Amino acid sequence: MNREELEVMDARVFTELRRPLRAVPLLQDVLGRYDATHARDVALYRSWLAVALADANEPEQAAEEARRVIDTSGDLSSERTAERARTVLHRLQEYEDVPEAREVLAEYRHLLLA
Repeated sequence: MNREELEVMDARVFTELRRPLRAVPLLQDVLGRYDATHARDVALYRSWLAVALADANEPEQAAEEARRVIDTSGDLSSERTAERARTVLHRLQEYEDVPEAREVLAEYRHLLLA
């Protein structure tokens, strides 16, 4: 494991514990340094960032990250990224009253049925 992977693991734990103030900075830092050619990993990391942003009551940013997750993972045949995309969309559902979240959900709601 390298430094980025360890930081992502820490951030994932903070995300699952619903500690977004700890998760978000870690994930943003890692994504800022991460090699974008690793599309699957980037999509997964962004999915945890989207959930952490939703937990931090930042639905606009969460919706933006959700779109990035789906756009990045759309060309991938990874069930794991597809499941994470669905997790992010489920998490955004409580923010349907926010225009950005509503737009992403309207565009990608069909993925929740997959």
